[in-house]
Amino acid sequence: MNFLDKLERKFGRFAIPNLMLYLMFGQGIVFIASLINPSLLYNFVFSWPLILQGEIWRLVTFIFMPASNSVIWFMLIVVIYYSIGSQLERAWGTFHFNFYYFISVISTVIVCILFGISGNIATYINMSLFLSYATLVPEATFYFYFIIPVKAKYMIYFYFVILGLDVLSYGITRFFLIVASLTGYIIFFVIPMLSGRRMRPKRTGSYDNAVYHQQNRRKEQAKDMPKGKAGVTKLAFHKCEVCGKTEVDAPDMEFRYCSTCGKEFCIEHLKSHEH
Repeated sequence: MNFLDKLERKFGRFAIPNLMLYLMFGQGIVFIASLINPSLLYNFVFSWPLILQGEIWRLVTFIFMPASNSVIWFMLIVVIYYSIGSQLERAWGTFHFNFYYFISVISTVIVCILFGISGNIATYINMSLFLSYATLVPEATFYFYFIIPVKAKYMIYFYFVILGLDVLSYGITRFFLIVASLTGYIIFFVIPMLSGRRMRPKRTGSYDNAVYHQQNRRKEQAKDMPKGKAGVTKLAFHKCEVCGKTEVDAPDMEFRYCSTCGKEFCIEHLKSHEH
């Protein structure tokens, strides 16, 4: 990612901190306005013919299109996207996250122009954030319908099934649209993987983010790890920041990341710890 570091040195001052906050806030404003006047949404949709007629705001406003018309689902989606986007920004840094999002936006716009695609085209871009988070933190747990716990690494398969069904339903143009929305993912994950490198999280702010903690857990615990009966080293992947317990010490204990400070705690100290 050396070229991104060079870009950051030149253009890093133009990066937008807390980008997901502004995106979700914008979607919230549009959603509320659409409840009052549903036809208002049409003015935010990407449409190249209308852009050529002078409605140039459509080059940008489509990223503020709400992901759902349902109040409950919209609020849920906003919380999920904001949480995931914020953690990715803390993991990569503000400029890198901005680059990821906007390079996907630009690629999507280009494909839509080439193939004459119109509509709420930002959906796949936002979905790619989930894919990136699941790739960085595959052991993170999502609760499907708030009940069924599913590891992020398994949700990746579900993600690609949805994309596959969309391609089968809408044709080859949808395939190119999906690939364009994954431009950031390809740059950050696929290309480094093919070249034998990995996208490394970076420390940002005054604390270590959850992603950084998880990917460096092996190195931190290599100094002091308990031994099994047969002399086999037991490696812990989770550790409570308060009591220091791991899944090796308490196999039945659950661990979660705090959405506020990004650190990992056992279920007992998740809500009671101080920030």
